[in-house]
Amino acid sequence: MIDLDYPLDYSLYSVEEITFLIKFLNAIEATKRKKPNKASLIEDYKRYRSIIANKSEEKRIDKAFEKESGVSVYKVMQKVEQ
Repeated sequence: MIDLDYPLDYSLYSVEEITFLIKFLNAIEATKRKKPNKASLIEDYKRYRSIIANKSEEKRIDKAFEKESGVSVYKVMQKVEQ
C-alpha cells in the first residue's frame, strides 16, 4: 500500500464512513497489484455508493483518486461487474 492523499471532504462523513471509504479506495488501488475478490468488491461498492449519494461528488472523488493513484473506481468496477 502506498501513501495516498484521499480526495474526501472529511466534514461530510462520520468517522465510520471515512474509515470505510479509505478501506474501499485502498482495495481499488490494490487491484493494480492483485486480482480482487469480486463479490466483496461489489458489496463494498454498493456501500460506497450509498455513502457517496451525490453523483457529482462520486465523479469528483473518482477523478481525483485516479489522478493520485492511477486507478479509477469507475473503470475497476466496470471490469469487476462484467
